[in-house]
Amino acid sequence: MNWLTNLIGVPLGWIMWLLYSVIHNYGIVLILFTILVKALMFPLSVKQQKATAKMAVFQPKIQEIQKKYEKNKEKQQEELMKLYENHGYNPMSGCLPMLLPFVILFGLIDVIYRPLTHILHINSDTITKATEILTRNNVDLSGRPELEILTNITKYDFSELGADVVSKIQNFDYTLFGIDLSVVPTFDWNWFLLIPILSGVTAFLVSLVSMKMNPATNQQATGMGAMKIMMYIMPLFSVWIAFSVPVGVGFYWILSNVLSGVQTVILYKVYSPEKYKKEFEEKMQAEAEKKKLERAQRKKIKSSDSNEPLDPETEKMLLSEKERNRKRLAEARRQDAEKYGDEYVEVTDKDLM
Repeated sequence: MNWLTNLIGVPLGWIMWLLYSVIHNYGIVLILFTILVKALMFPLSVKQQKATAKMAVFQPKIQEIQKKYEKNKEKQQEELMKLYENHGYNPMSGCLPMLLPFVILFGLIDVIYRPLTHILHINSDTITKATEILTRNNVDLSGRPELEILTNITKYDFSELGADVVSKIQNFDYTLFGIDLSVVPTFDWNWFLLIPILSGVTAFLVSLVSMKMNPATNQQATGMGAMKIMMYIMPLFSVWIAFSVPVGVGFYWILSNVLSGVQTVILYKVYSPEKYKKEFEEKMQAEAEKKKLERAQRKKIKSSDSNEPLDPETEKMLLSEKERNRKRLAEARRQDAEKYGDEYVEVTDKDLM
């Protein structure tokens, strides 16, 4: 797992370094980084919300197929795949936006644990020397040597690292409004205890908002047990993680959850299932009318060949289509006449043939 967090941490570290080179405060940089990540992921979130809205359109059909082929899982899956294909829906399209935050989180953990490497760009040999100095002074590194170097840089003699390096580390501002982001929360009664709790509460609230706004989709997920995981287990998992890492990680998680909640509300307003359902039904109705008209036109051709009269419904449909075409052509001629100063000529039946 270390190699994976290191791999993800490298590109994230460069982003953090770039931000820190402009704003020399790690806490503010962490806020900007969180906002930047959300902005970069926004297109994926839009895609996910569109998929969620689309799901609401044919959710009743899904339930119908599941009930009809309850005892034939193979046929059920086959019919569901046909339904997804007809609607242009990929059931896996919402997975990436859900997984990416965790991938970024693990990379960020590496950045927060190794700020000397990622932010200050101090080489590994110098960091090794610094850890040896701490070891000689019986400092417990506890798997976080770079953070211990930051904490103890003024307590011990690090002169062998060079004055420039020592000054660089001493001037590194690893705080947010005076809060040390390198501290790992404990169950002691202090302000740091709030970070893991808030990370769990905000994660729960985001899941609750999502479930309330997309009940049709989440109802299907609940049947598979997915929503129970999202609603209860994941917030507890975030609390456990936040108690195991520096508060900087927990703070990132809290801010990310808050932004996700706001984003969920906004995207729901823009891409609501009700709005998409209405648009989709109108589209389906228009396509049905188009197919009906095509059948009527084929009947007309067949009737002309056999000299048989058209039935009233087909004749009425063709007439209404003819009137629509007459209006469209008349409007186009009127616009051209106004634009070029020509004389307007009435549309005749001959023009529509």
